[in-house]
Amino acid sequence: MAATPTSTSDTLMRDVLVWDVRTWSVAVDLWDTALPQTESPLTCLEIGAGPGGPSLWLALRGHHVVCSNLADTRLLAEPLHEKWGVTENIEYRDVDATALPYENHFDVVIFKSVLGGIGQLQAEAMAQILKALKPGGRLLFAENIRGTIFHRIARSIAYKIRGSSWHYLTLAQMTALLDGFSSATIHSHGVLAMFGTTEVRRQALAAVDDRILNRITPRSWKYVSYGVATK
Repeated sequence: MAATPTSTSDTLMRDVLVWDVRTWSVAVDLWDTALPQTESPLTCLEIGAGPGGPSLWLALRGHHVVCSNLADTRLLAEPLHEKWGVTENIEYRDVDATALPYENHFDVVIFKSVLGGIGQLQAEAMAQILKALKPGGRLLFAENIRGTIFHRIARSIAYKIRGSSWHYLTLAQMTALLDGFSSATIHSHGVLAMFGTTEVRRQALAAVDDRILNRITPRSWKYVSYGVATK
């Protein structure tokens, strides 16, 4: 039997978001209010799912979700969904986000921390999302953005150590990617928390952000963008 969305909510948010949970949880709060209210299950797609946290969040609400990665989707995501008992609501597919095989198909498309890994094809991915949504369908998103020079320096050091890379958008670029939608709401959040070296430290720094820095710093200084867009 699936656990309810409200039970063990701290554990659920850790499984949905994985990292820097307090900062990114503002996205989930917004998604919760923006998710279409219906008695029938929604048809949903998560792109770039990794371990499938947003798919879990949707499936716990009784919706049908296509959980997708470029490759190895079931291997990556099914263990989390089995833990929460929601695999009957989830279909696993290996799908390229820049070439989605759907048109006017989904009520909801959702992603977290995906566009930076797509690199120069971010606009194509957004066009594919728009194509895959039904008229009136909604995109729920949360994405890393460039932030300040201090965020950029910290990230460049981290990626040099890992031997990988990520293409961070500015807030203005992220906003521009939503131009094809009929309406869009975008927010930014988080200043200090990403500098924490453990989740406990990130949570403490996020508390400082929430009390002070998220309120007084410019939107472009923040490192997380999140929002809702309607086709």
